[in-house]
Amino acid sequence: MSHRISLCAVLLCLFGGASHTQPAAEAASTAADRWTADKWVAEDEDNICGIKDLKKVSNPAKVDYDVLWDATPQIKRMKEKKIDPESTEGKALRSQAKTLITKSAELVRAAKGYCGVWKTIKNEDGRKVPDVTDDVKEKLTE
Repeated sequence: MSHRISLCAVLLCLFGGASHTQPAAEAASTAADRWTADKWVAEDEDNICGIKDLKKVSNPAKVDYDVLWDATPQIKRMKEKKIDPESTEGKALRSQAKTLITKSAELVRAAKGYCGVWKTIKNEDGRKVPDVTDDVKEKLTE
């Protein structure tokens, strides 16, 4: 009988009881969630290129989109010629400007090893997100 109790005690220690396995699994899951959810804060529409899923973001960059917008040849032309942004020509120019910014941001993202480029993104831990506005602006005129 003492052998039976000892064997049960050993098995219980090795494998744990049903009440012991669940909290351990939950603790492991919670730790994994903390590791994968890096607490990046951004809106989907602020993503310009690259990874959009905030759970997968690891090394993002940001830009001042308004500066880039005004630096595109299309928007400069629209302002110089006083083209109505809601006209057919204005809509076409705005679409071309957006495409140019996206393509230029993608070139910078790939060249510098960022996972994504955003209009606005921050991390809850306060880390600084690199600003690549000037790099993207250079690509707008190439």
